[in-house]
Amino acid sequence: MNINEIAKLAGVSRATVSRYLNNGYVSEEKKKNISRVIEETGYQPSSQAQRLRTKKTKLVGVILSKIDSNTISREVAGISDILTKKGYQLILANTNNSVEEELKYLSLFRDNQVDGVIFIATILTKQHREMMKGFKVPIVLLGQQLDGYPCIFQDDYKAAVNLTEQMVKTGKKFGYITVTDKDEAVGRQRKSGVEKVLGENQITLESGCVKCGNFTLESGYEKAKELFTEHPDVDTLICATDTMAVGAANWLK
Repeated sequence: MNINEIAKLAGVSRATVSRYLNNGYVSEEKKKNISRVIEETGYQPSSQAQRLRTKKTKLVGVILSKIDSNTISREVAGISDILTKKGYQLILANTNNSVEEELKYLSLFRDNQVDGVIFIATILTKQHREMMKGFKVPIVLLGQQLDGYPCIFQDDYKAAVNLTEQMVKTGKKFGYITVTDKDEAVGRQRKSGVEKVLGENQITLESGCVKCGNFTLESGYEKAKELFTEHPDVDTLICATDTMAVGAANWLK
């Protein structure tokens, strides 16, 4: 079954069927006839032909750092909902927090046809920036801010300030489980917010009381064990991520 046969069965021209399939203007009567024939025959337009004609793939690449993250899984669900409503499909690329994998997928999506890329970023290196300069399709960053690109991010610094302002009401000696400071948002911004409030309250965050995890529940568990073994007098613990906090809470229990 092809577009010529659909046109003949519907009693319209081939051009009319083409306009119908591409959301162009078609009278209501002809729309009903074409829709009826397509439903009866089960006709599916050739995606390859549509790509050649419109130069669109209806595909969006989504690069994410860890698919089993609760936050990222919800972000992907939201992305998927919107893309589906708009007639797009997504291609997921899970990097497991590997810079090399991120660069590989950025290169793959740059050289293969997608209509856009959503990059749920953690660490943005010079290599990332150089790679993204070569993109001819839109790229949107989630979770980080980078000048010159559309970004969706939260105020990690202010969030850490607000949280620590609550904690200093009862805490005296603080421990902090962070992530690499190569991560601008979760690593540097959140730690800076914690340090600012502690400094304003004349509380020192000792270097030995700062442990670096790697976003995982297991690292939260291990770093809490290490922290409290070395500094049993710590009475207040802040973690840079929810997942590491769950791991730390499990050890504390």
